[in-house]
Amino acid sequence: MNDIEKKSKTSGASDISEILKNSLNKVDEEIINRLNKSTPLIADIGKHLINASGKRLRPLLTLTMAAQLNDYSMNPIKLAAAVEFIHTATLLHDDVVDESELRRGGKTANIIWGNEASVLAGDFLFAQSFQLMVETKSLEALSVLAGASCKITEGEFQQMQIANKPDTSRIEYFEVIGKKTAELFGASAQSGVIIANGTIKQQKAAYDYGFHLGLAFQIIDDIMDYLTEPNIMGKNIGDDFKLGKTTLPIILAWENSDAREKEFWIRTLQKLEQKELDFENALNIIKKYNIIEQCKNIAETFIDTSICALEFFPETKFKKPLLDLANQSLNRKK
Repeated sequence: MNDIEKKSKTSGASDISEILKNSLNKVDEEIINRLNKSTPLIADIGKHLINASGKRLRPLLTLTMAAQLNDYSMNPIKLAAAVEFIHTATLLHDDVVDESELRRGGKTANIIWGNEASVLAGDFLFAQSFQLMVETKSLEALSVLAGASCKITEGEFQQMQIANKPDTSRIEYFEVIGKKTAELFGASAQSGVIIANGTIKQQKAAYDYGFHLGLAFQIIDDIMDYLTEPNIMGKNIGDDFKLGKTTLPIILAWENSDAREKEFWIRTLQKLEQKELDFENALNIIKKYNIIEQCKNIAETFIDTSICALEFFPETKFKKPLLDLANQSLNRKK
């Protein structure tokens, strides 16, 4: 990245949200309208998750990519709502699988309403997302987002397979987060270009922008478990460690560790035989080998690729906020 890009201090997501305020309001209206037509319990669960969501990055990508090509119609709005439904459904299912208790500082749906209701609500949201996609009458956009939904599930399965395995390779890890997280970022951006009749090159560029942004986003998310305070990140610090999750900080720590330290990782993560001070010891090893900085450097290479993809789009008022959004994903706190 050049110095101008690195020094940018404005909030890309906030700038885009302000520019597309009317479109985002219509997305919210579409979401609430669909939820209100469902049973009260499904509506309550859906609203609980959506109201607790952050900057709505995935729907923003859909809207922004379409708006770059001057499409402000209902089609990108419906696709953006579909993307939010897909994302929310995965959160509901993730929290059940992970037995999570907190999300963004609030109780998870499975803690409030139970696992069965959360899973069924997630299923409903997935179904609603496909109905919205069909209403746009774009078979290509439907194909892209449907494919992403399948890959998300594949990524979840693969994540289960590498759990409690600190010796997992980087390649395996990147394949998991590529499917589990980055694919929906990529598909969200690509579908916005598709619905706005962008060129094949622009469709690929939009996917590349979103996909590599998603990879960096997940890496920073993994770092947070070993970096931030619980009231900032909205979950208990050390949760990933306690569950034996195999994330990039652990993989890099394993690569750098000596024999004695590898025995520590095997005991704490593979066997889950954890003692009172083990998380503190894990942080010390991570600090010893400068693992957090290594992770950020890897994330930055993905951001560089993401930014390069913007070259295929015209100079509009959205280009700088998209660049800022990519840059600032490296320093996000939640």
